[in-house]
Amino acid sequence: MSKFRETLDAGAFTVVAELKPPKGIGVDDMLAPVKEMSGRVAAFGVPDNEHARMRLSALAASRLVKDAGAEVILHLTCRDRNRLGLESDLLGAASLGLENLLLISGDYVTLGDHPQAKPVYDADSVQLLQIAQGLMDGHDSVGLPLQGNPAFFLGAAVIPEAEPLAPQLLKFEKKLAAGAQFFVTPPVFDLEKLRRFREKIAAHPVKLLVSVKVLGAEEVALAAAGTWRKVYSVPLELVTDLAGKEPEEILLKGAEAAGRLVKQLKQEKLADGVYLKAKGRPDLFTKILEAAGL
Repeated sequence: MSKFRETLDAGAFTVVAELKPPKGIGVDDMLAPVKEMSGRVAAFGVPDNEHARMRLSALAASRLVKDAGAEVILHLTCRDRNRLGLESDLLGAASLGLENLLLISGDYVTLGDHPQAKPVYDADSVQLLQIAQGLMDGHDSVGLPLQGNPAFFLGAAVIPEAEPLAPQLLKFEKKLAAGAQFFVTPPVFDLEKLRRFREKIAAHPVKLLVSVKVLGAEEVALAAAGTWRKVYSVPLELVTDLAGKEPEEILLKGAEAAGRLVKQLKQEKLADGVYLKAKGRPDLFTKILEAAGL
């Protein structure tokens, strides 16, 4: 059993920090938080071409993080692979000792830096969970037997701020039935919507990690213009507090705000832990944890 799973199962408030695979092969910056945050986080999340922007393979990056001595949550998207590729990479992850998985559909290619690329989506996120569960049971997606079974800790995405919420709750239940053992949200800013969501899923004793994001200057500008707030419910007071400042000051103040949010999530027991998105910078992760009292 992975140490990340043990921490969650033990009921400890679990902290995961996201690392950004490089657009290239220089991995020193990606690995810097692994050494500096040792003992302060339970695992590091490694996105798979996040926002449809091409970067170093998440599978390779995850192995590098593991070799550096840390627990890893490997993201795997449906966007870039057919079922053959997905199953092959799942088995590859298992053979490399990567047990913790976050299985997601993936943002559409038109949002990224290769808009002419052809999306695949041969399987959706629910089907990918089913495929991974089948591999654990000893067979591939067409029923053929495996030579050795993988053991995964399966994660999925859920959106507490979805409007309307009912379709998201239905998909949440489908993912649970397909084998999801923990859930990770997109960045959350509106705790009232999160409270409403927690009430709706109270009957399901599932582990939930809430993503907490440090806003950058570009994101603050989009939120101030009303564009980004259509995607995330960023409080107006936070946007007002950050807008107009220098980019570095925005990041530092954003990290402090993120830390206060983490503290409130823990105090109100709204989450089993947090998934921190802070540009992969150790100093920002540290500032968040300090502000949260962790």
